[in-house]
Amino acid sequence: MSAAPDAARRPFPGRDAVLIVEEAYAPLVADLPHRVLVAPPGAAPTALLAEAGPHHDVLVLAADETLLTAAPVTAAGRTVFAAGAGSAAEARRIAAALARPSRPVEERLLAAGPLVLTESLSGSLARVGAAGEQAGPAGGRSVPGAVRLLPPTWLVLDTVHSLGTVTGAVTVKGRPVVTGGEPGERRAVHDRLTPLVRLPVVLGVGDGRARVAKAVQAGSDGAAATLAGVFAEDPDLARVTAVAYGAPGPGDEPALHLVLGGHRGRLRLALPCATTTVRAVAGGPVLAGPAPRPLNHLPKFRTHHTNKGVAR
Repeated sequence: MSAAPDAARRPFPGRDAVLIVEEAYAPLVADLPHRVLVAPPGAAPTALLAEAGPHHDVLVLAADETLLTAAPVTAAGRTVFAAGAGSAAEARRIAAALARPSRPVEERLLAAGPLVLTESLSGSLARVGAAGEQAGPAGGRSVPGAVRLLPPTWLVLDTVHSLGTVTGAVTVKGRPVVTGGEPGERRAVHDRLTPLVRLPVVLGVGDGRARVAKAVQAGSDGAAATLAGVFAEDPDLARVTAVAYGAPGPGDEPALHLVLGGHRGRLRLALPCATTTVRAVAGGPVLAGPAPRPLNHLPKFRTHHTNKGVAR
């Protein structure tokens, strides 16, 4: 039996993948069409990988570092995907992403090539390179016979895709999503960022990092200062991991999100861009987000330089 023809191109496991799931998370994947191997406490990862067989991709979904870091039984025709879900909420998002074979809006965004992001109130403007240009843990290709960490978007949004790399000025507004780290850390950061639900802030993004560029309206100075403080206290949270279109959970409205941080299981943010309009650079209709205010023409893309003043 040979590997699927597109195995080397998939950035995430296909529907024929075998799931090795930590016992506590097994009920969350019970309704999926995948073959599931439940890993009881103390189970030997090598035995489970051998049982999965050499001709299927494998997704290991666990909080147990033993399951995630053990040397895998690799084979030329498969990739082992490691998903370190530190909470049931993260495991649910991964299960939801596995269960959704079709995402029409995301598929349009991925097919559109480079994208332009505009926001009418702030005048912010940014460019998103095509997904194939993404050069970090959120993009690239799976490599048969290797171990691959899942795209970080799976841990914060119900999506598997990063749309590419973003450069320019991005307006964030909406309910922030905070995952990873310790529960107390998550709550503290989430509570600090709740003003973003109603107050927009413009971020300058370049070289894979974000900085607070400006407040947008009366009252948003405080939200901008708070977000700048979060970046200063934890510079990893200023590292842009992905730009993705998805929903934080069941029942939430999908939107464009800027995903930041998350290195080695640390805190990760997904900041919504709820008021941002997304179009293809080449032109055409609005692909996501609200219709822009009437303009004679779209502004010409300009790079918002962020080499100076970026939290590091």
